[in-house]
Order: sequence, then structure tokens, then C-alpha cells
Amino acid sequence: MFRLLAVCGLLTISRSFNFAANDESTYQTALREQGFSEKEVNLFLQEFREAHEGVDDAEVGKPVTWPEARGYEECDDLHRRTCGSFGMKRCTGCLTPKPLTDICQEYECPPMEEIGNADGCGFEARRLLSANWAVTSIDTSNKESGETEAYWRLFKYANKANSQGARIAKSAFVIKRRRFDDKTADLAFYIPSAYQADPPASTDGRVTVESWSAVTYDRAFGGDRTGSPAHFKKQFKMLKKVLAKDDGLTPFPRLRITFQHTRPGCGNQRNEVMLVDESSM
Repeated sequence: MFRLLAVCGLLTISRSFNFAANDESTYQTALREQGFSEKEVNLFLQEFREAHEGVDDAEVGKPVTWPEARGYEECDDLHRRTCGSFGMKRCTGCLTPKPLTDICQEYECPPMEEIGNADGCGFEARRLLSANWAVTSIDTSNKESGETEAYWRLFKYANKANSQGARIAKSAFVIKRRRFDDKTADLAFYIPSAYQADPPASTDGRVTVESWSAVTYDRAFGGDRTGSPAHFKKQFKMLKKVLAKDDGLTPFPRLRITFQHTRPGCGNQRNEVMLVDESSM
């Protein structure tokens, strides 16, 4: 059984979908159940092992300050609310999120610009530039199986189940979008620049290619938050609170986006909650 994270992360085991923590056998069984050849299974398992190689419970990466890690200054009244237990067996406490700049050095992120938040605090504003994304819907009637099935559709699309028969990405920037007006949700991953001009069509009609751009307001936090929907709700509540302080900001209330970068090792995770400006809708 998979433990799924909420938005996003990567399309391999380094992604937000956490394959039973560090359980290689579970991952192997799932790959075979999905119909991959033994050659493909061995390739994916080798990448799994490389992602876990040399990882222990110590924090990884270079030390960074909280503002550098988040990408913004935290509000004074929210400082103490963002720490505490992260629900992890070994990694607990107040772990900084992995800086987005470091993540984007590991795999290609969508083109974006920092807008800044003037004298504000508690969030970062970004402009996601127009780009092609591979998108598939999530069956919201059964959250866990719906997300698992959506994940595998994107995984297969990125691994040769497309009109070009190409392995589009080893890892990819993935987000989850949830709409509250019609109670729908989807997973979307940014198609790398090498395929942006002519993105291949999926062999599965449930995966489509869509062009998307948006202005987003983001909050970031660390730790492995897999299976912690309450904490994401808490962070969305904080985000709405800080945005309400600025009359010039107009977040769209009925769309929520999440992103999760979950790799082995304490301090090697980044979670984000995002609201989209109404002008982007």
C-alpha cells in the first residue's frame, strides 16, 4: 500500500508519493503490478537505491537560515506555530524546508519569477510563466486509490507511454490542484523544456497536455508530512490570514494547490501550500 502525499513532488520515488517509506520490495511489487518489464523494473529499482544511498537520520544539505529556506520572512505572530513534531519516526522538531533553488538544481522546475511581497510576511508571491503540463484527474470518491491511480498514469506517461516513446523525465515537478466549486482534483507535472515545444501525447486518454500560467501565493514548511492533511489545512489557514492583511491581494478561494518534495534524510523535504490570484483564473 502506498502512502501518498498531497501535491506534488517528483515522479520517481523521490517524489511526494512516498512508497511505503524506504520499502524497496513494496515498490518492486507495485512496478510489476503496473506491467513494467523486468528491464524497466530493474532500472527504477536502481534509481530507488541511488536515491537512498548514504542517507541516514542526520540532516542533509548546507545550513541555511529560515528566511533563505522558506523564501520569505515569517510573520512574528506565526513563528511558534510552524514548529513541533512532524509525525516522523526519527526526524522530529523544527526542520527548515529545503530551499526551492536547491530542488531546482536537482530536477527541472517550471519557469517562474519571484514577485516579492513588498513589506508583507508569511508568504512568497511567484508568477508561473506559461508552460505545458501533463494533467490527469483524481477520482475524489476514494482519495487514496484515486491519487495512486493518477500518479501511475503520470509515471507511465513520463516513462515512454507517450506518442514519442520517450522517457520524458527521471524526476519531475508535480503539483496537486483541488477545486472546491465542483469538488474535482488533478495531478499535473511540468513537462521539461526539451519537450515543451512539441509535447508528446499520452497513450492514455486520461492524461492530457495543458498550457498553464498563474500568479501564486505560497507558504513553505519542512519535514515529511506524508499522511498529514490536518497540517496542510493549518498552513492554508495561515496563508489566508497573512494574505488578508494586504487589501491589494486577491487570492481565489476555491482552488488549493500543494507541492511536496520528499526525499530520504532529515531536512531533505519541502512542502508548499499555494493559492492562486483571481487574475489567473
